[in-house]
Amino acid sequence: MKQDHKPRRQALFQIAKVLWHLDIFRRSFRELSGHACMRESCIFCALKDLFSQLQFSQESALPPDTLRRALAESFLDQQRFQLGFMDDAAECFENILLRIHLHIASGEAEDMCSARHCVPHQKFAMTLVEQSVCGACGATSEPLPFTQMVHYVSASALTSQAHQTSLTSRNSPDLFGQLLRRAGGMGDIRDCPVSKTTLTHFAKYVVKV
Repeated sequence: MKQDHKPRRQALFQIAKVLWHLDIFRRSFRELSGHACMRESCIFCALKDLFSQLQFSQESALPPDTLRRALAESFLDQQRFQLGFMDDAAECFENILLRIHLHIASGEAEDMCSARHCVPHQKFAMTLVEQSVCGACGATSEPLPFTQMVHYVSASALTSQAHQTSLTSRNSPDLFGQLLRRAGGMGDIRDCPVSKTTLTHFAKYVVKV
């Protein structure tokens, strides 16, 4: 029985279109030329090719076959993003960005890249500091800094926090940011060793300068 790969192609094409429609990424990526080419597994070349097609094609959807093959070759050892198999779209998006970093700034560590020409880190990377705080005694856990391209927040946790928000608070201009912060800490429940009350977990975004 022949498998229908159309949904998988469409998902990858939509991921590429997200990058294409972000002007700041598209313009910066277009200016890049030199890179460490990896031939059949070169995601940089595959994305350049797809962007060129998007620029000149009149079609509303294009087959991202070159990008699919490059992904499959890149992660063959890990058996991820292989042809004919479905993988998480957010993980695919994140790994495409990390692979572009590898092609253009391989001398920089993924979690500490400060290269000005590294488009993924300059446009997408977030430095976060996770910490738990006790609302009763003010005690805090050790801060845990890390860098990520995609910050995952459960949709069910987000809607749960929205339902718990009072009607008067729903007019706040930064409501969505508040919901993201509260939802991001759900599921990490620990008791304060001093007051024995529940700790509040949060992640703070560190602005780059």
